[in-house]
Amino acid sequence: MEDLPLIIQPTSIAAQLWAGAVAGTTAAADTWRVGTLLTARIMGQTDIGKLLLDIGGLTVEADAAGTSLPQQFQVRVLTQGAQPQLEVLPGKVDDQVAMQGLRERLPLQNGYAQLLGALSALASRPIARTLPAPLRAALATLEAAISKPEDVSSPLGMKEAIAKSGAFLEAHLAEPKDETPAADDFKAALLALRRTLADLPAARPATRPGDGSVPARPLNDTPPPLAQRALFPQPRATGLAELVVTEENVDELVTQLRGDVRAAVSRVEIAQLESQPQSGLWMIEIPLAGVRGYDVLQLRIEEGKPSTSEPDGMWTVGFAIDPPTLGAVQGEIQLRVPRVSVRLWAQHGETVSRLETEFMSLRRQLEKSGLQLDHFACMHGLPVPTSAYSAVLLEARA
Repeated sequence: MEDLPLIIQPTSIAAQLWAGAVAGTTAAADTWRVGTLLTARIMGQTDIGKLLLDIGGLTVEADAAGTSLPQQFQVRVLTQGAQPQLEVLPGKVDDQVAMQGLRERLPLQNGYAQLLGALSALASRPIARTLPAPLRAALATLEAAISKPEDVSSPLGMKEAIAKSGAFLEAHLAEPKDETPAADDFKAALLALRRTLADLPAARPATRPGDGSVPARPLNDTPPPLAQRALFPQPRATGLAELVVTEENVDELVTQLRGDVRAAVSRVEIAQLESQPQSGLWMIEIPLAGVRGYDVLQLRIEEGKPSTSEPDGMWTVGFAIDPPTLGAVQGEIQLRVPRVSVRLWAQHGETVSRLETEFMSLRRQLEKSGLQLDHFACMHGLPVPTSAYSAVLLEARA
């Protein structure tokens, strides 16, 4: 990345604080002294194409046309004044910045199950029509951003589902030539829903708790999507999906929704921080709209480095999913062009049988693409989480 100056100005929300900083009358003035290093984070894009950045706790606009910027980057203050100039520092985000981001988000994160369960409960009940119009619109946008199982059944569909999973939102926004709208991006929809919920007045406390109360959250949080942690199938929050939403409990559900959205945003950002494109590693989670509810497909995609024996390198894809019709299923796919190795683990014995019947169909599909199924195995039981994943060494437990 070249050293390019950014000319920035505050948004209306931060204007008063900014004015104080420029005048040197607030504590923020120390943050913006010439030579100070700051971390910038892309928050979105304005209608006229300017980037929205969070720098030093202030929301600012920057004209960065023709510049490709990462999700987070460092800047140095060059000049002060009403429109300071900042120097974009080359190189990747400092490891300490990434670690700080993880430390901030790990206590807040949780799996998508609670959020998706609440979305399913609200979407299927007439009481949802009584919600404020902005909230209904934000929920509809989130629902529209969720892929369908048939979307991920083809290579192109899977590529599009990964692209709009939220993992690449800031990269898309920072690319001036990218014409893909962010409206159907999962993280963009989450952020819009979070803003909408923040603007709503506090809900009244539940007046008649009892059988109709919103189910309590599980005591244990879903493990975060860390690169060195084994994949973890995420079952549905069945209690929420079966909840009859009424006038008595809808406010309680909306209150819980605030925390669920915050947890989901933190989880997306943990996966973003854990992904290392320079090293060929991506952590991705794709919500899927299933039958009477939502499921989550977790992916760990790794591109191996080329070697003398494997000039094209080896691709390894680990995945985990837990739909009600199959139970928990995990797998690992290794691609050494043109050879493919597939190993699957299933929680239920009947699922093993169903997957094994698809062996010949899988072989034919791969052959149509010029690939050869070198190995296929489906085992009863889930792999013991010894490390990120290693299909050869993982043991299974029934």
